Amino acid sequence: MLNEDKRNFRRMQLNAQAKLTTLEPVADQHFDAVCVDLSATGLSLQLDELLELGTIVKVNIDSTSPAIAPLDATAKVVRASKESDGTVTAGLEIMQFN
Repeated sequence: MLNEDKRNFRRMQLNAQAKLTTLEPVADQHFDAVCVDLSATGLSLQLDELLELGTIVKVNIDSTSPAIAPLDATAKVVRASKESDGTVTAGLEIMQFN
């Protein structure tokens, strides 16, 4: 059976450390996360704490190559769920690249 992905942009599988800083509704909360995948319009993260839907965060992912710029973006939490192992999976929509 074929897996039909109806996304407009392909997702790139990553396993990169990400730093999140909340902007709204509460500013300056900091979270460490692992970016699982990334596309032109969004990213999927694993972290230890549940983020509220609609939370706006600044996302920073350092590059491992001098040829690739680090990711610095503002994103909104559009999906968040607690997994059976206690970790949290969150889907973020990129609002703008900084």
